[in-house]
Amino acid sequence: PSTSTELRLNLNRASFSTMIVGIIRVAAALLLTPLTQRHLQPFAHARADAENEVKLILQRIEEDTLKLRDEIENAYSQRCSIETLSQCSRGSFNGCSSVFPNQQCMEADELVIEACGGGGGNGCNALWDKTTSIVSIPSALAQGKDDNPTDPELIETACYTLLAEDYMRTKYENDEIFWDSYNVQPSWTYFGAHNGLFRKLPGTVDEECGNYDPRLRPWFVAASSGPKDVVLVLDVSGSMSDYGRMDLAKEAAITVIKTLTISDRVAVIAFSDYAYQVHSDSGTDLLVRATNENKNLLIDSIQKLTDGGATNFHAGFQQAFDALERTIEQEYTSGCNVAILFMTDGVRTAGPETDEVLSLINDSTQRLATLYNRDTKIFTFSLGAQAPREKVKIFVSL
Repeated sequence: PSTSTELRLNLNRASFSTMIVGIIRVAAALLLTPLTQRHLQPFAHARADAENEVKLILQRIEEDTLKLRDEIENAYSQRCSIETLSQCSRGSFNGCSSVFPNQQCMEADELVIEACGGGGGNGCNALWDKTTSIVSIPSALAQGKDDNPTDPELIETACYTLLAEDYMRTKYENDEIFWDSYNVQPSWTYFGAHNGLFRKLPGTVDEECGNYDPRLRPWFVAASSGPKDVVLVLDVSGSMSDYGRMDLAKEAAITVIKTLTISDRVAVIAFSDYAYQVHSDSGTDLLVRATNENKNLLIDSIQKLTDGGATNFHAGFQQAFDALERTIEQEYTSGCNVAILFMTDGVRTAGPETDEVLSLINDSTQRLATLYNRDTKIFTFSLGAQAPREKVKIFVSL
Protein backbone atom coordinates (compact mmCIF):
# COMPACT_ATOMS: atom_id res chain seq x y z
CA PRO A 1 0.00 0.00 0.00
CA SER A 2 1.01 3.61 -0.52
CA THR A 3 0.36 6.51 1.82
CA SER A 4 0.75 10.22 1.35
CA THR A 5 0.26 13.46 3.24
CA GLU A 6 0.83 15.50 0.13
CA LEU A 7 0.94 19.26 0.76
CA ARG A 8 -1.08 21.34 -1.69
CA LEU A 9 -0.39 25.05 -1.11
CA ASN A 10 -3.28 27.41 -1.80
CA LEU A 11 -2.13 30.20 -4.10
CA ASN A 12 -4.32 32.68 -2.26
CA ARG A 13 -2.24 32.13 0.88
CA ALA A 14 1.26 33.12 -0.10
CA SER A 15 3.23 33.10 3.16
CA PHE A 16 4.84 29.72 2.57
CA SER A 17 5.72 30.60 -1.02
CA THR A 18 7.09 33.95 0.12
CA MET A 19 9.39 32.19 2.56
CA ILE A 20 10.78 29.93 -0.21
CA VAL A 21 11.22 32.90 -2.56
CA GLY A 22 12.98 34.71 0.27
CA ILE A 23 15.61 31.99 0.45
CA ILE A 24 16.26 32.34 -3.28
CA ARG A 25 16.46 36.13 -3.08
CA VAL A 26 18.90 36.00 -0.17
CA ALA A 27 21.11 33.58 -2.10
CA ALA A 28 21.01 35.86 -5.14
CA ALA A 29 21.93 38.86 -3.00
CA LEU A 30 24.91 37.03 -1.58
CA LEU A 31 26.12 36.11 -5.06
CA LEU A 32 25.59 39.43 -6.83
CA THR A 33 26.21 42.14 -4.23
CA PRO A 34 29.80 43.04 -3.22
CA LEU A 35 29.14 43.36 0.51
CA THR A 36 31.58 43.27 3.41
CA GLN A 37 31.59 40.44 5.94
CA ARG A 38 29.80 42.70 8.41
CA HIS A 39 27.03 43.36 5.90
CA LEU A 40 26.77 39.71 4.93
CA GLN A 41 26.25 38.48 8.47
CA PRO A 42 22.55 39.46 8.80
CA PHE A 43 21.81 37.95 5.40
CA ALA A 44 23.57 34.73 6.35
CA HIS A 45 21.55 34.48 9.56
CA ALA A 46 18.28 35.16 7.71
CA ARG A 47 19.10 32.52 5.11
CA ALA A 48 20.06 29.96 7.74
CA ASP A 49 16.86 30.58 9.72
CA ALA A 50 14.67 30.22 6.63
CA GLU A 51 16.46 27.08 5.45
CA ASN A 52 16.17 25.53 8.90
CA GLU A 53 12.45 26.27 8.96
CA VAL A 54 11.97 24.61 5.57
CA LYS A 55 13.89 21.57 6.79
CA LEU A 56 11.63 21.33 9.84
CA ILE A 57 8.53 21.50 7.63
CA LEU A 58 9.80 18.74 5.34
CA GLN A 59 10.78 16.67 8.38
CA ARG A 60 7.25 17.03 9.78
CA ILE A 61 5.70 15.91 6.48
CA GLU A 62 7.98 12.87 6.39
CA GLU A 63 7.22 11.96 10.00
CA ASP A 64 3.48 12.31 9.36
CA THR A 65 3.71 9.97 6.38
CA LEU A 66 5.58 7.34 8.39
CA LYS A 67 3.07 7.61 11.24
CA LEU A 68 0.21 7.06 8.80
CA ARG A 69 2.04 4.03 7.42
CA ASP A 70 2.35 2.62 10.94
CA GLU A 71 -1.36 3.25 11.62
CA ILE A 72 -2.40 1.43 8.45
CA GLU A 73 -0.09 -1.51 9.19
CA ASN A 74 -1.46 -1.73 12.71
CA ALA A 75 -5.03 -1.60 11.37
CA TYR A 76 -4.22 -4.40 8.93
CA SER A 77 -2.89 -6.58 11.75
CA GLN A 78 -6.25 -6.18 13.54
CA ARG A 79 -8.44 -6.86 10.50
CA CYS A 80 -9.82 -10.09 11.97
CA SER A 81 -10.50 -8.86 15.49
CA ILE A 82 -13.99 -8.65 16.99
CA GLU A 83 -13.59 -4.88 17.45
CA THR A 84 -12.76 -4.40 13.78
CA LEU A 85 -15.73 -6.44 12.63
CA SER A 86 -17.98 -4.51 15.01
CA GLN A 87 -16.73 -1.18 13.65
CA CYS A 88 -17.41 -2.35 10.13
CA SER A 89 -21.06 -2.88 10.89
CA ARG A 90 -21.66 0.85 10.51
CA GLY A 91 -19.94 0.92 7.10
CA SER A 92 -17.94 3.72 5.52
CA PHE A 93 -19.02 7.03 4.04
CA ASN A 94 -18.77 7.69 0.31
CA GLY A 95 -18.34 11.02 -1.47
CA CYS A 96 -21.05 10.20 -4.02
CA SER A 97 -23.89 8.83 -1.94
CA SER A 98 -23.38 9.77 1.73
CA VAL A 99 -24.60 12.64 3.86
CA PHE A 100 -21.81 13.44 6.31
CA PRO A 101 -22.69 13.70 10.03
CA ASN A 102 -20.82 16.98 10.54
CA GLN A 103 -20.73 18.49 7.06
CA GLN A 104 -20.15 22.19 6.51
CA CYS A 105 -19.49 24.54 3.62
CA MET A 106 -15.90 25.14 2.65
CA GLU A 107 -14.50 28.63 2.32
CA ALA A 108 -14.02 29.94 -1.21
CA ASP A 109 -10.25 29.58 -0.97
CA GLU A 110 -10.49 25.95 0.18
CA LEU A 111 -12.52 24.18 -2.50
CA VAL A 112 -15.18 25.45 -4.87
CA ILE A 113 -17.43 23.42 -7.16
CA GLU A 114 -19.06 25.39 -9.96
CA ALA A 115 -22.29 23.41 -9.67
CA CYS A 116 -22.59 24.73 -6.11
CA GLY A 117 -22.45 28.35 -7.16
CA GLY A 118 -18.75 28.81 -7.84
CA GLY A 119 -18.17 30.77 -4.64
CA GLY A 120 -19.77 33.82 -6.18
CA GLY A 121 -22.57 34.10 -3.69
CA ASN A 122 -25.00 32.18 -5.88
CA GLY A 123 -24.79 28.95 -3.91
CA CYS A 124 -22.87 26.86 -1.44
CA ASN A 125 -19.22 26.03 -1.90
CA ALA A 126 -18.17 22.38 -1.65
CA LEU A 127 -19.26 20.43 1.42
CA TRP A 128 -16.82 18.62 3.65
CA ASP A 129 -16.58 16.97 7.04
CA LYS A 130 -13.32 17.34 8.95
CA THR A 131 -14.28 14.54 11.35
CA THR A 132 -15.18 11.84 8.84
CA SER A 133 -13.20 9.88 6.27
CA ILE A 134 -14.66 8.62 3.00
CA VAL A 135 -13.80 5.71 0.75
CA SER A 136 -13.99 5.41 -3.02
CA ILE A 137 -13.33 2.66 -5.53
CA PRO A 138 -13.12 2.67 -9.34
CA SER A 139 -16.49 2.10 -11.00
CA ALA A 140 -15.24 -1.18 -12.52
CA LEU A 141 -14.96 -2.59 -8.99
CA ALA A 142 -18.35 -1.32 -7.79
CA GLN A 143 -20.33 -4.36 -8.89
CA GLY A 144 -22.68 -4.73 -5.92
CA LYS A 145 -25.92 -3.09 -4.87
CA ASP A 146 -25.74 0.73 -4.58
CA ASP A 147 -22.26 0.64 -6.20
CA ASN A 148 -20.74 -1.33 -3.34
CA PRO A 149 -17.84 -3.73 -3.91
CA THR A 150 -18.40 -7.48 -4.03
CA ASP A 151 -14.76 -8.53 -3.88
CA PRO A 152 -14.04 -9.86 -0.34
CA GLU A 153 -10.57 -8.30 -0.24
CA LEU A 154 -11.93 -4.85 -1.11
CA ILE A 155 -14.58 -5.17 1.57
CA GLU A 156 -11.93 -6.24 4.09
CA THR A 157 -9.73 -3.26 3.13
CA ALA A 158 -12.60 -0.81 3.62
CA CYS A 159 -13.18 -2.49 6.98
CA TYR A 160 -9.70 -2.40 8.47
CA THR A 161 -8.72 1.05 7.14
CA LEU A 162 -11.66 2.46 9.10
CA LEU A 163 -9.54 1.83 12.22
CA ALA A 164 -7.14 4.54 11.05
CA GLU A 165 -9.86 7.20 11.00
CA ASP A 166 -9.26 8.34 14.59
CA TYR A 167 -5.61 8.99 13.79
CA MET A 168 -6.49 10.83 10.56
CA ARG A 169 -9.00 13.00 12.43
CA THR A 170 -6.55 13.92 15.21
CA LYS A 171 -3.83 14.59 12.66
CA TYR A 172 -6.04 17.01 10.75
CA GLU A 173 -6.86 18.92 13.96
CA ASN A 174 -3.15 19.25 14.72
CA ASP A 175 -2.39 20.21 11.12
CA GLU A 176 -4.86 23.08 11.24
CA ILE A 177 -2.99 24.55 14.21
CA PHE A 178 0.46 23.97 12.69
CA TRP A 179 -0.25 25.31 9.20
CA ASP A 180 -2.25 28.28 10.45
CA SER A 181 1.04 29.85 11.54
CA TYR A 182 2.01 29.89 7.84
CA ASN A 183 -1.49 30.98 6.74
CA VAL A 184 -1.79 27.71 4.80
CA GLN A 185 -4.76 25.33 4.69
CA PRO A 186 -3.75 21.74 5.55
CA SER A 187 -4.30 19.12 2.89
CA TRP A 188 -6.07 15.78 3.02
CA THR A 189 -4.54 12.71 4.58
CA TYR A 190 -5.15 9.72 2.34
CA PHE A 191 -4.34 6.07 1.78
CA GLY A 192 -4.41 4.05 -1.45
CA ALA A 193 -4.53 0.24 -1.41
CA HIS A 194 -3.18 -2.16 -4.01
CA ASN A 195 -6.72 -3.31 -4.81
CA GLY A 196 -7.97 0.18 -5.76
CA LEU A 197 -9.61 1.33 -2.52
CA PHE A 198 -8.96 4.93 -1.50
CA ARG A 199 -9.67 6.48 1.92
CA LYS A 200 -9.20 10.16 2.78
CA LEU A 201 -10.01 12.71 5.47
CA PRO A 202 -11.61 15.28 5.47
CA GLY A 203 -14.56 13.72 3.69
CA THR A 204 -15.73 15.68 0.65
CA VAL A 205 -18.55 15.43 -1.86
CA ASP A 206 -17.20 14.12 -5.17
CA GLU A 207 -18.00 15.89 -8.43
CA GLU A 208 -17.59 12.64 -10.39
CA CYS A 209 -18.02 9.10 -9.15
CA GLY A 210 -15.95 6.02 -9.93
CA ASN A 211 -13.28 7.77 -12.02
CA TYR A 212 -10.52 7.85 -9.43
CA ASP A 213 -8.10 4.94 -9.11
CA PRO A 214 -5.22 5.56 -6.68
CA ARG A 215 -3.13 2.83 -8.34
CA LEU A 216 -2.77 5.04 -11.42
CA ARG A 217 -1.58 8.09 -9.52
CA PRO A 218 2.12 9.02 -9.70
CA TRP A 219 2.45 9.14 -5.89
CA PHE A 220 1.22 5.54 -5.65
CA VAL A 221 3.44 4.24 -8.43
CA ALA A 222 6.49 6.06 -7.06
CA ALA A 223 5.96 4.56 -3.60
CA SER A 224 5.33 1.10 -5.05
CA SER A 225 8.23 0.80 -7.50
CA GLY A 226 10.71 3.62 -6.92
CA PRO A 227 12.65 5.40 -9.72
CA LYS A 228 12.90 3.40 -12.95
CA ASP A 229 13.89 3.40 -16.61
CA VAL A 230 10.89 2.36 -18.71
CA VAL A 231 10.87 1.57 -22.43
CA LEU A 232 7.52 0.97 -24.10
CA VAL A 233 7.82 -1.06 -27.33
CA LEU A 234 4.67 -0.82 -29.45
CA ASP A 235 3.76 -2.95 -32.44
CA VAL A 236 2.37 -0.64 -35.16
CA SER A 237 2.28 -3.22 -37.98
CA GLY A 238 -0.70 -3.57 -40.29
CA SER A 239 -2.25 -6.44 -38.34
CA MET A 240 -2.65 -4.15 -35.31
CA SER A 241 -5.61 -2.57 -37.11
CA ASP A 242 -7.59 -5.78 -36.55
CA TYR A 243 -10.02 -6.04 -33.62
CA GLY A 244 -9.06 -2.63 -32.23
CA ARG A 245 -5.57 -3.79 -31.17
CA MET A 246 -3.93 -0.48 -32.08
CA ASP A 247 -6.32 1.41 -29.83
CA LEU A 248 -5.64 -1.04 -27.01
CA ALA A 249 -1.87 -0.56 -27.39
CA LYS A 250 -2.20 3.23 -27.37
CA GLU A 251 -4.49 3.20 -24.35
CA ALA A 252 -2.16 0.90 -22.41
CA ALA A 253 0.95 2.92 -23.26
CA ILE A 254 -0.68 6.22 -22.35
CA THR A 255 -1.91 4.78 -19.04
CA VAL A 256 1.63 3.68 -18.15
CA ILE A 257 3.11 7.06 -19.07
CA LYS A 258 0.58 8.92 -16.93
CA THR A 259 1.67 6.97 -13.85
CA LEU A 260 5.34 7.94 -14.19
CA THR A 261 6.95 10.61 -12.03
CA ILE A 262 9.78 13.08 -12.49
CA SER A 263 12.18 10.55 -10.95
CA ASP A 264 11.56 8.14 -13.85
CA ARG A 265 13.01 7.99 -17.38
CA VAL A 266 10.94 6.85 -20.34
CA ALA A 267 11.16 6.12 -24.06
CA VAL A 268 8.62 4.85 -26.58
CA ILE A 269 9.70 2.60 -29.47
CA ALA A 270 7.35 1.90 -32.38
CA PHE A 271 8.10 -0.97 -34.74
CA SER A 272 6.76 -2.64 -37.88
CA ASP A 273 9.20 -3.52 -40.70
CA TYR A 274 11.72 -1.38 -38.79
CA ALA A 275 11.81 0.36 -35.42
CA TYR A 276 12.09 4.00 -34.45
CA GLN A 277 11.96 6.04 -31.27
CA VAL A 278 8.85 8.16 -30.75
CA HIS A 279 10.45 11.42 -29.74
CA SER A 280 9.42 14.03 -27.30
CA ASP A 281 9.94 17.60 -28.51
CA SER A 282 13.64 17.41 -27.59
CA GLY A 283 14.30 14.92 -30.40
CA THR A 284 16.74 12.99 -28.23
CA ASP A 285 17.54 9.31 -28.77
CA LEU A 286 17.84 8.81 -25.00
CA LEU A 287 15.20 8.09 -22.41
CA VAL A 288 13.72 11.38 -21.21
CA ARG A 289 12.80 12.51 -17.73
CA ALA A 290 9.09 11.91 -17.11
CA THR A 291 8.15 15.54 -16.56
CA ASN A 292 4.60 16.62 -17.29
CA GLU A 293 5.79 18.35 -20.43
CA ASN A 294 7.64 15.29 -21.76
CA LYS A 295 4.78 12.97 -20.84
CA ASN A 296 2.25 15.14 -22.65
CA LEU A 297 4.46 15.28 -25.74
CA LEU A 298 4.90 11.50 -25.77
CA ILE A 299 1.17 10.95 -25.28
CA ASP A 300 0.44 13.27 -28.18
CA SER A 301 2.94 11.37 -30.36
CA ILE A 302 1.44 8.00 -29.38
CA GLN A 303 -2.04 9.17 -30.28
CA LYS A 304 -0.77 10.08 -33.77
CA LEU A 305 0.78 6.65 -34.49
CA THR A 306 -0.62 4.81 -37.50
CA ASP A 307 -0.45 1.12 -38.36
CA GLY A 308 1.13 -0.46 -41.42
CA GLY A 309 3.85 -2.84 -42.55
CA ALA A 310 5.14 -6.17 -41.25
CA THR A 311 6.08 -7.21 -37.69
CA ASN A 312 9.79 -7.27 -36.85
CA PHE A 313 10.25 -8.23 -33.18
CA HIS A 314 14.04 -8.11 -33.46
CA ALA A 315 14.04 -4.49 -34.62
CA GLY A 316 11.80 -3.42 -31.72
CA PHE A 317 13.92 -5.06 -29.04
CA GLN A 318 17.19 -3.88 -30.62
CA GLN A 319 16.02 -0.25 -30.61
CA ALA A 320 14.89 -0.57 -27.01
CA PHE A 321 18.19 -1.96 -25.74
CA ASP A 322 20.16 0.59 -27.77
CA ALA A 323 18.21 3.45 -26.19
CA LEU A 324 18.76 2.01 -22.71
CA GLU A 325 22.50 1.57 -23.17
CA ARG A 326 22.95 5.08 -24.61
CA THR A 327 21.05 6.53 -21.68
CA ILE A 328 23.07 4.60 -19.10
CA GLU A 329 26.39 5.44 -20.78
CA GLN A 330 25.58 9.15 -20.70
CA GLU A 331 24.48 8.90 -17.06
CA TYR A 332 21.00 10.16 -17.82
CA THR A 333 19.40 7.11 -16.25
CA SER A 334 17.32 6.90 -13.09
CA GLY A 335 20.00 4.57 -11.76
CA CYS A 336 17.45 2.03 -10.53
CA ASN A 337 15.03 -0.48 -12.04
CA VAL A 338 14.85 -1.18 -15.79
CA ALA A 339 11.67 -2.40 -17.49
CA ILE A 340 10.79 -3.07 -21.13
CA LEU A 341 7.06 -3.33 -21.87
CA PHE A 342 6.53 -5.10 -25.19
CA MET A 343 3.05 -4.83 -26.75
CA THR A 344 2.11 -6.76 -29.87
CA ASP A 345 -0.61 -8.81 -31.56
CA GLY A 346 1.69 -11.82 -31.21
CA VAL A 347 2.62 -12.60 -34.83
CA ARG A 348 6.19 -12.09 -36.12
CA THR A 349 6.14 -11.68 -39.92
CA ALA A 350 9.51 -10.05 -40.68
CA GLY A 351 13.10 -9.88 -39.49
CA PRO A 352 15.20 -12.53 -37.76
CA GLU A 353 13.60 -15.72 -36.49
CA THR A 354 12.38 -16.19 -32.92
CA ASP A 355 15.61 -17.92 -31.83
CA GLU A 356 17.62 -14.87 -32.86
CA VAL A 357 15.20 -12.58 -31.03
CA LEU A 358 15.70 -14.66 -27.88
CA SER A 359 19.47 -14.51 -28.30
CA LEU A 360 19.30 -10.71 -28.65
CA ILE A 361 17.26 -10.42 -25.45
CA ASN A 362 19.54 -12.77 -23.50
CA ASP A 363 22.75 -11.13 -24.71
CA SER A 364 21.47 -7.58 -24.15
CA THR A 365 20.12 -8.18 -20.64
CA GLN A 366 23.37 -9.92 -19.72
CA ARG A 367 25.38 -7.02 -21.14
CA LEU A 368 23.42 -4.46 -19.09
CA ALA A 369 23.95 -6.60 -15.98
CA THR A 370 27.68 -7.15 -16.57
CA LEU A 371 28.71 -3.67 -17.68
CA TYR A 372 26.29 -1.50 -15.72
CA ASN A 373 24.94 -3.73 -12.92
CA ARG A 374 21.38 -3.22 -14.17
CA ASP A 375 18.69 -5.86 -13.85
CA THR A 376 16.28 -5.68 -16.78
CA LYS A 377 12.71 -6.98 -16.61
CA ILE A 378 10.78 -7.83 -19.78
CA PHE A 379 6.98 -7.64 -19.71
CA THR A 380 5.07 -8.84 -22.77
CA PHE A 381 1.44 -8.09 -23.64
CA SER A 382 -0.55 -9.90 -26.32
CA LEU A 383 -3.29 -7.48 -27.36
CA GLY A 384 -6.81 -8.49 -28.25
CA ALA A 385 -8.88 -11.57 -27.55
CA GLN A 386 -7.96 -13.04 -30.95
CA ALA A 387 -4.20 -12.53 -30.55
CA PRO A 388 -2.10 -15.77 -30.51
CA ARG A 389 -0.69 -15.52 -26.98
CA GLU A 390 1.48 -18.62 -27.24
CA LYS A 391 3.80 -16.85 -29.66
CA VAL A 392 4.44 -14.06 -27.14
CA LYS A 393 4.70 -16.24 -24.01
CA ILE A 394 8.11 -17.42 -25.16
CA PHE A 395 9.55 -14.08 -23.98
CA VAL A 396 7.87 -14.03 -20.57
CA SER A 397 10.44 -16.12 -18.72
CA LEU A 398 13.30 -13.84 -19.74
